[in-house]
Amino acid sequence: MAEAGTQPLLETVTTYFREKQLLLVLDNFEHLMEAAPLVARFLQVAPALHVLVTSRELLQVYGEHAFPVLPLALPAVGRLPKLEVLSQCEAVRLFVERAQAVHPTFRLTSENAAAVVEICHQLDGLPLAIELAAPRVRLLPPQALLARLQKRLPLLTGGARDLPARQQALRATIDWSYNSLATDTIALRRAPRQAV
Repeated sequence: MAEAGTQPLLETVTTYFREKQLLLVLDNFEHLMEAAPLVARFLQVAPALHVLVTSRELLQVYGEHAFPVLPLALPAVGRLPKLEVLSQCEAVRLFVERAQAVHPTFRLTSENAAAVVEICHQLDGLPLAIELAAPRVRLLPPQALLARLQKRLPLLTGGARDLPARQQALRATIDWSYNSLATDTIALRRAPRQAV
């Protein structure tokens, strides 16, 4: 959106939002926290504007509602429920859906269910890790995949090419998260502990 005549860009955008019914999606907003007051201003002047923000930090603006994204639900390890019940568990369901996307005949069976559950547990129910692991069933049965998860960082690569690099490999996600930490946080973690 370009500046209109002598009107500053911020005013042009504010006017645009005021006149529209919109959903504004702001992803990874933790990198732009200094713009939080601007988002609040847009919401004040545009009653039909809704904003969905993904961030590791709260914006801390009036009217904000936080919805923490938790790991997916995991079934209990040990005696597994019936396959129909097990397949409704969030982590298992995601694993099966992503496996079927690359291997349409893949099914959760009594032979592979324990391995699938253990894979989901090994990956802590984290959706990205499950999405990176499940397509491996195209080449490896779940039992073999589970055995290889001992070296999970090199294994969990090859996410969709149209996703950001940080979502294509688990190591890239960890690197991105580490690099997103504030410099003072990193310095505190590296500083030697002093005796009290």
